[in-house]
Amino acid sequence: MTEDPGRRPPGLWREAAPVLAASLAVRGAFIWFKGPRAYSIDLEAWRQVGVLLARGGNPYAPPSVFFWPPLWVQILWVLQKIGAATGISLTLLVPIFLIAAESALILVLVWVLRGLGYARRRRLVLFGIILNPVCIVLVCQHGNFDVLVGLVVLIFVAFLLRYERRRLPEDWLLACLSLGAAIALKNVPAVLLPLLLAGGRELSARLRVLGAALSLGPAAYALSILQVLHAGDVKRILGYRSIPGWFGATGWLHQLGHDHWMGAYRAAFTPVLSIVCIAVAVAAYNNRLATPRRLVASAAFLLCFVVGLGPGYGSQYFYWFWPLLLVSFPLGTVVLRRILLCFGVIAATTYATEYALSPFLGAFLSMRFPATRNFLFGDYPPVWRVYILVRTPLWLGYLALLWGLLREMRLAATAAEARPIGPDESRNLLADAL
Repeated sequence: MTEDPGRRPPGLWREAAPVLAASLAVRGAFIWFKGPRAYSIDLEAWRQVGVLLARGGNPYAPPSVFFWPPLWVQILWVLQKIGAATGISLTLLVPIFLIAAESALILVLVWVLRGLGYARRRRLVLFGIILNPVCIVLVCQHGNFDVLVGLVVLIFVAFLLRYERRRLPEDWLLACLSLGAAIALKNVPAVLLPLLLAGGRELSARLRVLGAALSLGPAAYALSILQVLHAGDVKRILGYRSIPGWFGATGWLHQLGHDHWMGAYRAAFTPVLSIVCIAVAVAAYNNRLATPRRLVASAAFLLCFVVGLGPGYGSQYFYWFWPLLLVSFPLGTVVLRRILLCFGVIAATTYATEYALSPFLGAFLSMRFPATRNFLFGDYPPVWRVYILVRTPLWLGYLALLWGLLREMRLAATAAEARPIGPDESRNLLADAL
């Protein structure tokens, strides 16, 4: 719903306070319901890293569980110190920290929507994050740090949108710094570098060099320390592609008994992704993405491309792009809104099923009702074929989502296609999408 020009919207904190309070209440209730033992193997890995750090060990040394730049290790070190001082387990401190990060993400999301003229889109935030089963289980049960990636990626896009509107170089530099923080957390946000070329020809060479340093410097500096001290295998960190064989294309290669093709698929994916990034870079440099709708859709498309078609998969990757999709909802066409709604329903159903019953992901329902133990999912990894079947509708949803986002990037910005959601439509998002 676009704002009435004659009506002054409430302040940012006043707008965000009710949704933040609701988010904390819902997540607190879920943590109580699932109990202290329902958490994923990723959260167990962080607990082990915390124990190792307390002993002065190196989490990158074999047998290693860590494949990412050091920023998350530093955060775990701080949380481990807090846990040692307070007696709180790291398996609880990590979700508390991630909930705080998610609260910051909600605040930024409200800020972005206000900046685009959708100040009172509480329902979008309410159903998109606060009551979304996917977001709840990812921060409270899975415990991986991808919500942090989603937060800094959203900040990156927010500053790019401000730069497109105000043309102030400091907004572009802040976007570079935000993207640098995202890359320092995980390598994947590097695919968003082409978007920095949007409007880039207006900047001086010195500003471009400074932007490159802000974007790539934090991760390069952190990894260089690992390399110089021989503390970690930098090549392995840069080449990490998650686990193949239980989602999407590689999942069906496994399902059909063609595991030997996975290496070729992985080798082919990197050049294909490079070609996609080059195409986006050319479009950005030629100013063909310089509208909020196209810019947000382009960022979401690049991240969804990695998740939906990549050689490896982790269910936690959902949070990389989900905030961007929530921004795309009011900006996009009716076709995209329908796709987003269908994708959200499929994702919520899939994640609720997996995290309720899968021992690998925490099985919160089995902790409360032991009779459901080993129902549908057994122990990891013999049941990959079950995961592949359960996740196939979600994969098809990713393919539809990629098509819808690509369509948004290419459509002409006509009034009919890009019309905002009106006051009557905003009363019922379901009716609007259908």
